[in-house]
Amino acid sequence: LLTQTFASPTTTKIIADFTTKYPNVRHVAFDTIASSEALDAFEAAYGVRALADYDFSKAETIVSVGADFLGDWQGGGYDGGYAKTRVPHKDHGKASMSKHFQFEANMTLSGANADIRVPATPTAQKNILAHIYGALTGTAVSGSLSSAHKAKVNEAVSALKAAGSKAVVVSGIEDKGAQALVLAINNSLQSEVMDASQPRMIRSENGEEVKAVIESVVAGTLGGLITVGINPVNTLPEGEAFNGIDS
Repeated sequence: LLTQTFASPTTTKIIADFTTKYPNVRHVAFDTIASSEALDAFEAAYGVRALADYDFSKAETIVSVGADFLGDWQGGGYDGGYAKTRVPHKDHGKASMSKHFQFEANMTLSGANADIRVPATPTAQKNILAHIYGALTGTAVSGSLSSAHKAKVNEAVSALKAAGSKAVVVSGIEDKGAQALVLAINNSLQSEVMDASQPRMIRSENGEEVKAVIESVVAGTLGGLITVGINPVNTLPEGEAFNGIDS
């Protein structure tokens, strides 16, 4: 049984009842836009397969490492909260506005709106995230940075420290270790922007489980397949093979 992620408790119970009645059926969730690595990291840290939520209206410093959070990153919908922090206002007699650092490989909507945008390859992004974690926690990390990246990382770390609980780090790096670092960084900051207590349940895919289904279908070893709310032939990279079409 290959389905989209259902956030509905009622639908989840129906699926559970179905697989209980027919124990030969295995349920696997498939998300058209996957966040498997972020889900893996959050589940390892909090025991729930979900995505942390973010309220950017509380942010004074935002550091994004490869996350287009003004686009469709983790389901989108963050632009409204972000906009509230980008209007100059008076706070205790001083002009105050959030500071936004964006480290990314390609130009995104988030990068176009950032105060400081730093081009960085995916490999460099991992090192940047590791160095942010190391600088904030006093932990030795591996991976080198260019002098240009190091200067901007130091600037971002200083801003994160100054903002404290009003700071947040987000990342779109497709790597469980990197996503675990994001959670650890925000926990070390005691970030009020990240909400792990009421996470987003909009995605739940396990990449390894979906891969196993694809391989079984292609090999012809799967006894039967029911799909609900998805079209894997159109959305999977292996769609043609999945459909039995010789590419």
